[in-house]
Amino acid sequence: MRVIDSIVMASARAPRIRAQINGEIVDSIMNADWTDGGSCKGATFELTISTSGNRSENRWLDLLTGRVAVQIYMNAQRADSKIMTFEGLADNIAIDPINNTARILGRDYSSVLANSAYQVAFCNQTASEIVSYVAARHGFNTNVSATSTIIGSYLGDDYNQVLLNAHSQITSEWELLIYLARSEGFELFVDGRTLVFASSGSLPLNKISINVGDAIAMKFYRNCPLSSQTILTVKSWNSWLAQALHYSDGNSSGQNIPDVPGLNADPGTAIAIVTPNLSSHDAERLANQHLRALTKRTLTVQIAMLGDMLLKPRDVLAISGCGNGFDANYTVLSVRRHFSTTSGFIQYIKGFQIEAALLPSTGGGASQDG
Repeated sequence: MRVIDSIVMASARAPRIRAQINGEIVDSIMNADWTDGGSCKGATFELTISTSGNRSENRWLDLLTGRVAVQIYMNAQRADSKIMTFEGLADNIAIDPINNTARILGRDYSSVLANSAYQVAFCNQTASEIVSYVAARHGFNTNVSATSTIIGSYLGDDYNQVLLNAHSQITSEWELLIYLARSEGFELFVDGRTLVFASSGSLPLNKISINVGDAIAMKFYRNCPLSSQTILTVKSWNSWLAQALHYSDGNSSGQNIPDVPGLNADPGTAIAIVTPNLSSHDAERLANQHLRALTKRTLTVQIAMLGDMLLKPRDVLAISGCGNGFDANYTVLSVRRHFSTTSGFIQYIKGFQIEAALLPSTGGGASQDG
């Protein structure tokens, strides 16, 4: 984990945004907006471009046919410094000849997988083998952590398969990869032209400290639980072996919530997850995943501040200066960056508070170069 004392060190004070559309450089960017939504979510972008001027200055307009590849670059501090901030494909293009503007919307290269479907059964393969096959089929670079469990076990070891678009609710390759990532508890996203399928602990991350004075706006949201305890149970069975499995988490998410006058004592909330063909280890892992999902967003934060190119989902944001209960470490859920020729470069961050025990160690498996 790379620790950065202040996010202000890396803020771009006077950036210049340019794009490359099907290989043609475009300098007349009026507004740019791109969002990294985190694991299992494709990133999106939107550009507003001025089309004023003569034809030679807008040659890129003649290239808007078929697949439209878009790269967004930022020049900051020095005129010769150029950082690619986004890479993807256009989904929609709108031309306004009266106001001389063009608006381009699109997604990162996960859109290739979201729009790709064919009938196949992946028999007796691990999740990482399936992901590697899908990535190679489309020419992606890969950052794939190896897995050992055969995915889609059915009837013991005699029949193991994952279906795509054939007697299955999974109808695209992106949905297939999401299913595999959630089965393994992995992170899944596309970084440029690299498909990442890996455990969060193996990915590089930053720990960045900010003070309330560094933000333009900051709001905290606390979810109020309706029950003092939640008990989660996973039920499974194996028809071939005629066995049933029942796993109940013994540690309820109990909280000190006072009784409401006039109402009966809180009986608690019981949640049952029913999934076939799980091992006892898989059942425990599934229960823990759902319990973490239920409890991890009790306190969330939304921040608007000067833009930078450091923060990304999964990073740790250490907030100070807000008082007891709010000064803590937060995991970044999503980052939306907005550039305008009138308002400058702003980023909007969403995150959730993490317990100190869950904070990644600076000496652990995550490093800056992975």
